[in-house]
Amino acid sequence: MKDNAARACLLLLCWLPLRAAGQIQIRQFGQIMQFNGAGQFNGNPTAKPEVMPEARTDMLEFVDGSALHGQLSRVDLDHGLAWVTPEAKNAIRFRPDHVNFIHFAHAQDVRAAPSCHLRFGNGDDLYGSISTLDNQRLGFKTWFGGDMAIPRQALRSITFLSSNYSVAFDGPYDAGGWTILNVSPESWIFHDGAFVGSGTGVLGRDLGLTNSVTVEFDLAWSGSFNLQVCVYCDSQERMDGTSGACAVDFTPRQITLRQAQNMGAVFNQTGVPLTLEAGKNRMHAAIQCDRTEGTVSVFVNNQLMKTWKDCDFSNAGPGVFFVKNGFFAIQNGLAGSGAVQLSRLKISQWQGRGEPESSSSPTNGDAVFFVNHDRAPGKIQAIQDGKIKLALAGMDLEIPLARVAEIDFAGTNAAAEPAGPWVARAHFPGGGALSFQLEKWDDRTISGRSAIFGPLALQSSAVRQIEFNLDRPKEDGMTAAVREFEELDE
Repeated sequence: MKDNAARACLLLLCWLPLRAAGQIQIRQFGQIMQFNGAGQFNGNPTAKPEVMPEARTDMLEFVDGSALHGQLSRVDLDHGLAWVTPEAKNAIRFRPDHVNFIHFAHAQDVRAAPSCHLRFGNGDDLYGSISTLDNQRLGFKTWFGGDMAIPRQALRSITFLSSNYSVAFDGPYDAGGWTILNVSPESWIFHDGAFVGSGTGVLGRDLGLTNSVTVEFDLAWSGSFNLQVCVYCDSQERMDGTSGACAVDFTPRQITLRQAQNMGAVFNQTGVPLTLEAGKNRMHAAIQCDRTEGTVSVFVNNQLMKTWKDCDFSNAGPGVFFVKNGFFAIQNGLAGSGAVQLSRLKISQWQGRGEPESSSSPTNGDAVFFVNHDRAPGKIQAIQDGKIKLALAGMDLEIPLARVAEIDFAGTNAAAEPAGPWVARAHFPGGGALSFQLEKWDDRTISGRSAIFGPLALQSSAVRQIEFNLDRPKEDGMTAAVREFEELDE
């Protein structure tokens, strides 16, 4: 009995000790526990994990949050966007003035391993590899566009990624590959480019994780909620929580880390208050698990909330799970009846060091940030042969790139894209986005002109999303989904 009780300490991927709550039924290895008594849990003890279906159509979202499924047929300046849908006999044509974005269901998968992350003054960013840098241009190579010559004045920062950096997941643009375990009916569903959780259940995926991990996502909610993000979980065939390393609990008021060590030894780390603007029901969250330093860091809206140290990742599994209303939440009155939405989900893994936070605003001079957290202001003269040439206090220094975490460049008056309905931003699988004046799109090529790069020609299959009306206030899909949550809650 004692052994069974120890193995039953975890519910729904949460490493949390059971308390007396009346009669408890425990079914492991892909089945859900059930209990009644205080905080009654109305689960289904025979629930089985189900693989979610893959999306087969593109999706167009308007600025009011409404969406239309189908396929983009063609884009040109004279006729606008031609959209094909089974509900219409002929292609429907739209001007871009009222379009928020278009998701493409079958964008090309990314296999490249970038060595750095560029950020530009206009908000764009790219992943790839540097060849050279001088006073005028940066030589840069991307998986989708080959070799590029980038004006130096357009750069805001260069972050050097750790060894073996790779993107394990970027989406969700469809639900393919994800597994759900619905405890209450339809607790997790995939809806218009996002996962929506309106009841108690588990959403998970085996990503083959072995290194340090960063999990980032947009979170929107209605009412009170409890969401647990479980990192390094067991595989999706065993959604029973019998192994794992850590779980981060999110509520509207607090963020808490829970760690499991050696089956049944559970540690609830000190939480941190979550303070958002009044009436705010959305945020961007990032969880960084650094196995080298033994830390878990949580960022909200790009601000560090807390770093927990001396974390144990020895019991790490390969998956990431999202748990809506776990056992701890129900037992402690934190679950609530609200719904949550997950979008812009990106999971990456790396070795050695995580990607540091970039400077939020331009500076008056260049600066180099080292892997040991030191900083050196100066003038970046060049990058060549694996070294940075830095002018510092009258001296010329050569610094190996292996010692550098990030370069920030002095703010400039770089040219920005002119405003207009045909200014679009292409988002690429695996991260990165580029804005330009869109001129033409077909099933093979996207062409246009960029204020930074000049004429552009991109493979259509290399673009996961095209965003329009970049500077126009709009109600995006996240807000629209929150509006639908109240119906899901009833």
